[in-house]
Formats: sequence, C-alpha cells, structure tokens
Amino acid sequence: MSAPPAPAQLRLLRRFALAALLTNIGIVFTGGLVRVTGSGLGCPTWPTCDGETIAPRPGSEHATWQTAVEFGNRLLTFVVLAAVIAVFVQVRRTRPHPRSLELLAWALPLGVALQAIVGGITVRMQLSPITVAVHFLLSMVLIALATVLLERVRAIGAPADGPAPPAGVRVATTALLVVSAAVLVLGTIVTGAGPHAGDPGTPRLGIDIRFAAIAHADAVWLLVGLTVALVAVTWRTGPAGLRRAVRVLLVLELVQGAIGYTQYALGIPEALVAIHILGATLVWTASVACWTRARPRPHPAEAPVDAPNAAAGVRAR
Repeated sequence: MSAPPAPAQLRLLRRFALAALLTNIGIVFTGGLVRVTGSGLGCPTWPTCDGETIAPRPGSEHATWQTAVEFGNRLLTFVVLAAVIAVFVQVRRTRPHPRSLELLAWALPLGVALQAIVGGITVRMQLSPITVAVHFLLSMVLIALATVLLERVRAIGAPADGPAPPAGVRVATTALLVVSAAVLVLGTIVTGAGPHAGDPGTPRLGIDIRFAAIAHADAVWLLVGLTVALVAVTWRTGPAGLRRAVRVLLVLELVQGAIGYTQYALGIPEALVAIHILGATLVWTASVACWTRARPRPHPAEAPVDAPNAAAGVRAR
C-alpha cells in the first residue's frame, strides 16, 4: 500500500479542498444578491458587459451600483476557478489517490468552466426562469462534488471514527439526498414564480406561487422527517462523523424552515430571500456530507512501481 502524503502537503490539500467548497457556496450567495437587487442584467450581454467591452462603462440603463454588483459576481468566477484549479494541482502533486478522488479533482474545474458558460447563456436569454434554475442547480452539483472531495481528503491518513453504518443507514442517507435534491428543484420553481426575477422586465413562470410554495414546504417537511429518523437511528451507533453531520443537518433544516416561513409571511423581502438561498446551499452541503460519511472510504491507490527496481526484484528472486 502507498504511504499517505507528507503532513504539510496533506494540510495544504485539505485547505485547498475547503477553499473550493467555500468559494462555490459563496458565489451562489452573491448570485442570489444579484437576483434580489435586480442587477441580473447590469451587464446585459456576455462575455462582454455591454457588447463592446469586458468591463462596465458609464451610461448603462441600469444604475451604476447594479452594474457593479453583476460585474463583481462575474469576477468572482475567477476566484472559484482558482480554488478548484489549486485543489486539482495539489491532488496531482500528492498522488497516488483513489481514482474517485482524482475524478472529482478533474470534474470541479471543468464544472466551473461549464457553469460560466451557462451563466452567459442565462444572461443572453434575458434571465429566463428555466435557465436561471439550471444555473442554480448546476451550482448545487458543483457544491456536491466539492463536499465529497473535501470529505475524502479529510479521511486520508485519518483513523476510522467508528463502526461502518449498516446498509439501512446508507439507504436512508441516499433517500435523504434525493429528497434534498427535490427540495432544491421545487425551490427553483418557487423562485421562477416569485417576484425576484433579477430584472424588472424578466418574465415569470405561469404558476401560482402559493401552490409552488406549498409543494416546496411539503418536501421540506419530508426531509425533516427523514433527518429526525436518521438522528434517532444513529444516536448511539455508527461513525461519530456521521452522527455529527446528521445533527448539524437537522439544525440547519429547522433554521432554514423558519426563514422560509418568515419570508413568505412578510411578503418575500429581499434580505430574507438572500439568507434563504445561503441556507439552501448549507442544507444541501450537509446532506451530501451525511451521504458521504455513510459510505466506506475508497481503498488507497497503489503507488506506481518503478520499472527498473521491479525488474531488479524479479531477477533477485
């Protein structure tokens, strides 16, 4: 079996993996700020801001601060890209790793590049609710990849923190993840039917927002019920990391639910919408962490064999 990376290199890998996750979460939050401030078309085209220059110029039909908000969010893409490239390079430097870990390191930079293109299409489609939903859900995929990557990196060289969970717990965490994804999809429908379109001229989905909100809330209560059941089942058994993750998830769900009901009762104010978007990413991140921690760790990859030394060993035998 191959030896784990040197401690200093492993610490750096963990920091880069954490940065990849945090930057992906952060840009979802700033993207939400773009939407609730009506700045989505502050730069009305892509990849340029106004059809001629990359950077915004005075004279736009939007307020200067709205253009700055949209352009600033575009610039944050490069921060996210730098973080995922850093973790990719560090994974390569600290090989060998399980193949699944290397695939995750490859997927993140490619996903961020794809997400930038989808963002450009969203702008060119004048913030169509469908493309906005795809843009958001793709971010959730990237956050899931970054979460699994961070969990796998943290496990390198670390001892097991308890007995492996039974098959029933693994199935339950899969159900939890599926319902959590359904909550996100239904949330995008509520968003598409709601008032915060990203720009005053953007059309909305022809759906009654009350009906969409009720369906979304029902899925949330199903998610809470599943999480409560998992908390009960894992209260004294299973890996300590999984028990902690499930309890954190339950707390996040309750806080997120309170924010959701409050924003609906208050007429969907912008500040609470932005906080609710952040809460959604945190609930999703915790759901993915629960799913990952309920799975066995991948077997470490074998170190590559040096051909001359291997041949010498054969001759010696």
